[in-house]
Amino acid sequence: MELTVNGKRRTVTDGATITTLLEELQINPLRVAVQLNQQIIKRDLHEGTPLRAGDVLEVITFMAGGSS
Repeated sequence: MELTVNGKRRTVTDGATITTLLEELQINPLRVAVQLNQQIIKRDLHEGTPLRAGDVLEVITFMAGGSS
């Protein structure tokens, strides 16, 4: 099935969850926030949140930094 991840079309297997998508993308789930169809999904729900054809996801990476 096809989804949009950070503005790019991506094909994932049927039955994929947010967790499986992050694994495919080799992204550490502790370092990102995931927005699914304009709604932030809590990290503890990633494993049980199925993805559907046409979903739009934004994977937001946390950046370290500070003021100087």
